[in-house]
Amino acid sequence: MSVWSLALSATAAIASLIVTWGVREVALRRQLLDHPNDRSAHVRPTPRLGGIGIMCAFLPSAAVIVVMSGGGARALCIVAATALISALGLADDLRPLAARWRFGVQLLAATVVVAVNMGTVRTAWTLLPLPVWLLAPLSVLWIVWVTNLFNFMDGIDGLAGGQAVIGGAAICAAAAAAGAWMQASLALALVAAALGFLLLNFPPASIFMGDVGSTAIGFFLACFPFLPGSAGIPVEVVGLAIALFILDATTTLVRRLARGERFFEAHRTHVYQRPLAAGVPHGVITLSAYPGMAIVGALALAYRESQWTQRHLLVAAAVAIFLGYVYVVASLERRAAGVDRDGASS
Repeated sequence: MSVWSLALSATAAIASLIVTWGVREVALRRQLLDHPNDRSAHVRPTPRLGGIGIMCAFLPSAAVIVVMSGGGARALCIVAATALISALGLADDLRPLAARWRFGVQLLAATVVVAVNMGTVRTAWTLLPLPVWLLAPLSVLWIVWVTNLFNFMDGIDGLAGGQAVIGGAAICAAAAAAGAWMQASLALALVAAALGFLLLNFPPASIFMGDVGSTAIGFFLACFPFLPGSAGIPVEVVGLAIALFILDATTTLVRRLARGERFFEAHRTHVYQRPLAAGVPHGVITLSAYPGMAIVGALALAYRESQWTQRHLLVAAAVAIFLGYVYVVASLERRAAGVDRDGASS
């Protein structure tokens, strides 16, 4: 990786920290706060819009990396679409938008990215031997889903920021191993920008990311396999790198749909949220999640050099790690319920 890309990433980290700090101060003065409610995980009003710091640092860095690497218009299209998703998230943070407008813009942006980068759709999927005419709409759905699930999973101090850092680092390493230096530099810039924000978001958080950051990070990560020259970083590598987020959000969505609940409404039933009801603090939940994120990140790094059967085993291993977390959370809930019954009977 070149010296200029390392310097650019270091600059992104510093810029993210400075801008996030400035946004926090402005939000406090103007009372742009996220107030607790019945579905909130926090207990005191906290500034939001911290994702502005991430995007103000990352997007210019990404544009410079693409230009200097000769990535061309197709790669710049993904950066521009990420900026659009971030702007949409900012608008929603300031004044909530109807779900149909959010999904409509996300669907449009994802469709444009896939259409412009149609030549990469076939190589972006390694475990699905389907024709391009089926993979193209699947790619659009993949991008929209990861965009939203990253937002859904941004509900505990330091969790989404930590996933961006750890998952991004795994993708960076996978891209470097594949010799995709533009992609590695882009992932490193995202890691650096997220790290600058995380310094102010780590439990106890003094500022939240907001949709301006979470949806844009999810969108860019989902688009990563469609960047020109990303054959060595397919959808499965990105999926493994953020596997815990994908599995938590997807299983929670399926469970809520099966119960007939309104899945688009805020709730506190994600696996990562449930320990809060058992009295586990944010910091413990976040720090407990980081090792799992690191392990699935290692699985993502191993994916490229593995054979067909081994790749399925890597995916199964990621599922097993998630199920391990589910078991621990269920055990905590049973113990908490037992304590409550004992307290009530006494």
